[in-house]
Amino acid sequence: MNIAFVSYPTAALLPPYHGSMGASIYVIARELAKSCKVVVYGLADQQKGEKSGVYEGVEYRFLPSTAADRLTANVRRMASKLVRFSTPISTSSALFPSFGRQVAADLAKQFWDVIHVQHCSQYIPEIRRLNPAAKIVLHIHTEWFSQSNFKVIAKRIRGLDLLLTVSDYVTDKTRLNFPLMADRCETLYNGIDMNEFPSDKDYAAARARPVKRILYAGGIWPHKGAHIAIEAFKIVAQEYSDVRLDLVGPQGDYPIEEACDLKDRAALQRLARYFKKNRLAFLTAKLLGRSRQPDRYLEFLKAKLGPDLAGKVTFHGFVSRSALVELYYNADVFIFPPIWNEAFGLTPLEAMAAGVPVVVSRCGGIVETVQDRRTGFVVDPNDPKALAQAMLLLLKDDALREQMGRAGRQRAVQRFSWTRVVADMQNRYRALCDGTELRAEVQVWN
Repeated sequence: MNIAFVSYPTAALLPPYHGSMGASIYVIARELAKSCKVVVYGLADQQKGEKSGVYEGVEYRFLPSTAADRLTANVRRMASKLVRFSTPISTSSALFPSFGRQVAADLAKQFWDVIHVQHCSQYIPEIRRLNPAAKIVLHIHTEWFSQSNFKVIAKRIRGLDLLLTVSDYVTDKTRLNFPLMADRCETLYNGIDMNEFPSDKDYAAARARPVKRILYAGGIWPHKGAHIAIEAFKIVAQEYSDVRLDLVGPQGDYPIEEACDLKDRAALQRLARYFKKNRLAFLTAKLLGRSRQPDRYLEFLKAKLGPDLAGKVTFHGFVSRSALVELYYNADVFIFPPIWNEAFGLTPLEAMAAGVPVVVSRCGGIVETVQDRRTGFVVDPNDPKALAQAMLLLLKDDALREQMGRAGRQRAVQRFSWTRVVADMQNRYRALCDGTELRAEVQVWN
């Protein structure tokens, strides 16, 4: 088969500085290239200086952005600091539209069995118009559709052959919101590249370390619950003094319209205080010629710590994949407490692959991967006391940490390896191209 992947335009696609989406595409494309011709499209501006070329058998084509696209993106980004939009940029027609048109035109130069688009429903109509014979798959990794205009999205996706989501939670919600796609919407879980996690955790060495390490990995953004992690750590540190907290992930402003359904009043109420538009600070920074204003949420988190705990908490920012894997293996407990409906939650699964017990919020698709009281603990969202209690149980019990860590690694290897996921993906591709129904073995995930 000839397969083309169209990435989300702001995603970095090559190691070592690709994020979770780039890492997923990289592994999937690499595995498919063993038996298929595979091309991946990305926006050149986001590739950290990497050039188009062939990497591990996959051709990467990086297309330049246009001046108009860059201007639109900058204006939209600055405007989001002042006002709340009714549609997130992720599903807006203003998201690098020239990139979408360039990709559609380049795809039309040869025949493709499958064109697999990540997230960008806005590119589907043009891709379909110029590539009428291809099977088109849209793969969404969050429930962004719920923040958008349903009529607009429905028009874009009606020409799809298959809509994949990363969890049953998102699949069920998408089928409910878009009945026309009910029979073409399926779950395909994300996976783990076990080449990144080749060895078991050294539990003997971990037990011998006097200082225990708690790791959080994810965006340092309000909806990801970083403030809940800080509040819980303050409780833990009062009772267990030999402990450190590492927070890893990108920092900076995150528009509220990307984080929750604007019709969900309860979610808005929980999050609004962290997403207030500081118009005065933004305008002052521009008048003074500053490239950016201070990260208000990061400052808020640091202020929560106080001088007595500041030395026990490290904000690492965005790190390379190899550095992140090392942090996973060095952690004793992993925490991930989002207060929105996380569609999948890849970082808890990666921690499980490293043999680390996890404590997560009961929300979205996370409960489809983490097994409560077997691979870790699942607690109510927005509850730092419950999060702290679960952390303390693990910190104080070496045997429990090891038991849950081993169970988590076993589950990650057996159920969520990319080898298994990619095989399932190929079956779906073949079914599309052959015009037959998919008769795959029923998978038992829980």
